[in-house]
Amino acid sequence: MIKVQNLHKKYGNGRQALKDVSFEIKQGEFVYCVGPSGSGKSTLLKALSKEIQTTSGLIQMNQYRVDLIPSRHLYLLRRQIGIVSQEDLLIPQVNVYQNISIALKAIGTPKKEIRDKIERVLSLVQMGSFEKSLPEELSIGQRKKISIARSLVNQPSILLVDEPTANLDGNASVDMMKLFLKIHQTGTTILLATHDSTMVNSIRYRVLELNDGQLIRDDAKGGYSRYTDPKDIYIW
Repeated sequence: MIKVQNLHKKYGNGRQALKDVSFEIKQGEFVYCVGPSGSGKSTLLKALSKEIQTTSGLIQMNQYRVDLIPSRHLYLLRRQIGIVSQEDLLIPQVNVYQNISIALKAIGTPKKEIRDKIERVLSLVQMGSFEKSLPEELSIGQRKKISIARSLVNQPSILLVDEPTANLDGNASVDMMKLFLKIHQTGTTILLATHDSTMVNSIRYRVLELNDGQLIRDDAKGGYSRYTDPKDIYIW
């Protein structure tokens, strides 16, 4: 569950990135966050994971008040949410298996559980045969799948995703969308920020639209915009 109430974020340079944003997302929902560059999408996701501190307003993720949680307890929140950033942030010197295991070792997962968890998520993203590959040996789409696997390894109830199809071609974008549909079917709540109008128009879920830091639309089964272009539909 995600609850955001009267959220504001003002940066040190005076730019108001979020302006009085309020919404609620129920457990198990799939929600798109759309809007032009600079509209506040990435800022919102960073605020939800407390990567940045907000100026004012309430953020609740499951039982945690994100705006109030002290840094020493932040790991409790991070166990419940998965984060897929625009940048893959894989460690180039170590293989796929080691990249994912680092997240498990950081929270003290017993060794006997690590392999089972990694095999499960690599199977989910259809990358089970790549565990010994280095990041440089993978395509952009494959690296993104590994980043998603890493975000899912602790079985989070909420997944925050920022521009997952950026730099992907049409076929890879379709594969990526199918993957998120599969993840959603497990009961995971997904909030996905995207510029990909074709993705949003092909698979209709709730849409939150930001513009200049303000929430200007909350549409239960909307398209990328109020004026959907029929060509922006995938042929599955």
